[in-house]
Amino acid sequence: MNNKKILNELIDSMMNEENQNPQNYCFRNLVYKYPKAVHDAFDFPGEYVENLKVEVFTDDGRNLIMDCAQRIMPRGNITYESTINVELQLNPLTEEKINKMYDHKISLIYETHIVSNSVIITNNSEIGDEIIYCEAYTHLFKVHVKLASNNEILKRLTVLKDIVKSKKTLTEKEAMYFGYISIFVEEKYSKKIMIELSELFSQITSIEPNLELDIHQVLKKMIKEYFKDDEKKCKELLTQISEPILQKKPEGLKYKERAEIAIYELNQRIEQKANEINKHAKKIKELQKQLYEG
Repeated sequence: MNNKKILNELIDSMMNEENQNPQNYCFRNLVYKYPKAVHDAFDFPGEYVENLKVEVFTDDGRNLIMDCAQRIMPRGNITYESTINVELQLNPLTEEKINKMYDHKISLIYETHIVSNSVIITNNSEIGDEIIYCEAYTHLFKVHVKLASNNEILKRLTVLKDIVKSKKTLTEKEAMYFGYISIFVEEKYSKKIMIELSELFSQITSIEPNLELDIHQVLKKMIKEYFKDDEKKCKELLTQISEPILQKKPEGLKYKERAEIAIYELNQRIEQKANEINKHAKKIKELQKQLYEG
């Protein structure tokens, strides 16, 4: 089978994949695979030490999943060893999300016996910037806000342009800029920026092969999200980012696609099961309340 036929089949397969919550999926996936690089590229507080488990089991039986949990050491405004829970938040904050973040905070303190910092990373300036105070279950707690502004996006885009122009090797931290930009770009600029990112990615001359495949997955998902109303342009960009990889290592891209689909489907089943557990936990809590009040 020639490469052109393989490429066309791969693009058709990509177009038919489900693409629910791509920003959240890409963020969690990058944090899991490249924790220090994401920590530095996304400007998380403190100095990265290690990733921590993200599952939280509350006293009332709920099973929660954090977007990111890390142990950190002092750097910048962080003056002591602590943990961070970083949550991707592109929509307005809700009471439910604030309560979950407080649950995350208490769980991390219980598990590690050190102070925990709650962090939101967002492109929504209405949430705030730097520090906000939230109330959960009558408790007031501090939340650090990392605002992914247009200036922050353009700064990282400029770095990527310089690297491609100079034909330098793309480091893990710099590769994470593709994720940062595509996740946080404002919708009104999203198509223009994704066209630029696709062009830059296709011109990279030196990058570790597995890192290249992982960034390809991020761009694929975000291209599909921003061009879901333009099938022709979506296919064009998917072809642009896939063809250079296919020319270098045909089997690598095919295997990565199959693996990513399997992982995505497994994560969907896990998330569905967690939602079912949470619904049952809430029902049990309501029944217990009725029993005690009766």
